[in-house]
Amino acid sequence: MAFLRAEGVELRILSGDDPATVARIAAEVGIAPAGTPALDGRHLPAELEELARLLETTRVIGRIDPDGKRRVVEALRDAGRYVAMVGDGVNDVPALKAARLAIAQGSGAQMTRSVADLVLVSGDFSAVPRLVHEGRKILRNVQRVAKLFVTKSVFAAILVLSIGVSSVPYPFIPRHLTIVSVLAIGAPGFFVALAPSAGPWRPDAFLRDIARFTVPAGLCAAAGVVGGYLLALWGFDLPLVEARTVSTTVLLVVGLVLILSLEAVGTARTLAVGALCAGMLALYALALGLPQAREFFELVLPGGEGVLAIALGLGLALAGLFLAGLMPWQRTRVRRAHPEQQVEPTPS
Repeated sequence: MAFLRAEGVELRILSGDDPATVARIAAEVGIAPAGTPALDGRHLPAELEELARLLETTRVIGRIDPDGKRRVVEALRDAGRYVAMVGDGVNDVPALKAARLAIAQGSGAQMTRSVADLVLVSGDFSAVPRLVHEGRKILRNVQRVAKLFVTKSVFAAILVLSIGVSSVPYPFIPRHLTIVSVLAIGAPGFFVALAPSAGPWRPDAFLRDIARFTVPAGLCAAAGVVGGYLLALWGFDLPLVEARTVSTTVLLVVGLVLILSLEAVGTARTLAVGALCAGMLALYALALGLPQAREFFELVLPGGEGVLAIALGLGLALAGLFLAGLMPWQRTRVRRAHPEQQVEPTPS
């Protein structure tokens, strides 16, 4: 109970037993303060809106029938709550079917288990906190991985519209995109998807939250790649293979910076992800240093002008990320300055 309260989950008891008895038990387990009166389920308001207002201050309801349980769940659900219902008897079936998440105990009735979304096979309610913790971790990580992959799509779309429709040779060949996808998206995304996480887990608008990050990030990455590539190709008149090495290097580094931006939620996690990104960058440097790998990926060691083109392309991309507020230290500062952004809609 303490874990669920700390996670912002409001707890309510719906019971057919005497209200005074239920209130006493609720006080003992910490759901409601001692002396809090329980509501009599036989006198619930007829209108769901009025019932929802009453439930704002009510934690315990006794002498409630199956239809009353259903109406309580519907009132909370219609008020915008994400309602989970735990039950084991046939009289809980209407409420379980009305809830967003129905949880049945393994020792409960067969009908109850058949309508539930989740069944606690051992019948132990203490499994629910771990369920909540793992579920929120998965949601947070899915949000971050989605931003990473959608940024790649936004970048590709902008590059096609800017370079692909022109007569300029494309700045990448499939092998270049392969090494960037593995080192800046695939491998980091694998660890991000499975790693422990903290922060918000239920954004108010998922698509808007994704677009707010991916559109400026993809635009800045494309600007840096195109700028560095054209400078190498036209400004310094470098060979095409070296100009493509410039664009590949810029894209890889910007991708790793975006990984850090997504994971800048705490000192320990930022250091761990920083070490991961440094490892990915070291692997790319190894590919550039080994003649066999360099030949396979059709890359070259950039000369002085190539390094300058890389630096200018990176400067353009990172300046854009800075103006968009997407640099790692900026996102960390925003989270610390506005902790209320971590607060999510309260479920029941």
